[in-house]
Amino acid sequence: MKNRKNFLVIGNPIKHSLSPSLHNYWFQKNKINCEYKKLKINKSAIKKILTEVRKKEIEGINVTIPFKNIIIKHLDTLRGDALKTSSVNTVYLYKKKLVGDNTDVYGFSSGVIKKISNRIKTAGIIGAGGVTSSIILALIQKGVKKIYITNRTFSKLKIFKKKFKKIVHPVKWDDRYKLFGDVEILINVTSLGMLGQKDLKFDFSIFHKKINVVDIVYNPENTRFLKDARKNGHKTFTGLEMFIYQAQKAFYIWNRKKPKITKDIYNKLRKKING
Repeated sequence: MKNRKNFLVIGNPIKHSLSPSLHNYWFQKNKINCEYKKLKINKSAIKKILTEVRKKEIEGINVTIPFKNIIIKHLDTLRGDALKTSSVNTVYLYKKKLVGDNTDVYGFSSGVIKKISNRIKTAGIIGAGGVTSSIILALIQKGVKKIYITNRTFSKLKIFKKKFKKIVHPVKWDDRYKLFGDVEILINVTSLGMLGQKDLKFDFSIFHKKINVVDIVYNPENTRFLKDARKNGHKTFTGLEMFIYQAQKAFYIWNRKKPKITKDIYNKLRKKING
């Protein structure tokens, strides 16, 4: 179609991504002549993709694992929450400059934190990936004072301690059960449980039911991690909430139009997930 603008989500793996389904739905609903696709790439292809953005062959891109940090060195400037997180998931061209922004903070804050009734002061995070700093910032913005974070590779936690100082407390993997009992929210930010990945196994039986449990994985929506949490009586939040809200902000950045989040969207995405 003539003058159609192109958008893309890049990552590796990318099969799990429902971004095309969501953005193309919003493009159609808002009568915007655009098309959104997904592309599995290697690190070496990032420069080529960004050259296409500079040439306006691609209007904008979303970035998923494992490129949210890596892509920064190829950009001209950062904006918004990307300045504080050093994590980019939304890229576009502005006045001939490649801009990197972050909508994950907004996605987690609006999709998850706002839907938790009690105030949260202490949090636990499992994982040290590209989205971890976004989750930490969202928690801090909502008044969380202490964040325990664990990862199988302990050395990967140093960067978060350096960036967020006294609020972040790195925990050795073998000590996770000792300290996570004190938290009011526990979040999996690893890719474990994602379509095609191994499950994240976690023993919830020793924890108080008051702990809210979140998995940022959205495909499948009901991961082993969340199923185990529900068996122990925890209130759970799936990654679908964060995914939809971060996409809403990205859509607004590109199109200056805030798309509506409706039941139809949830139904459409769940139909895709459940096949």
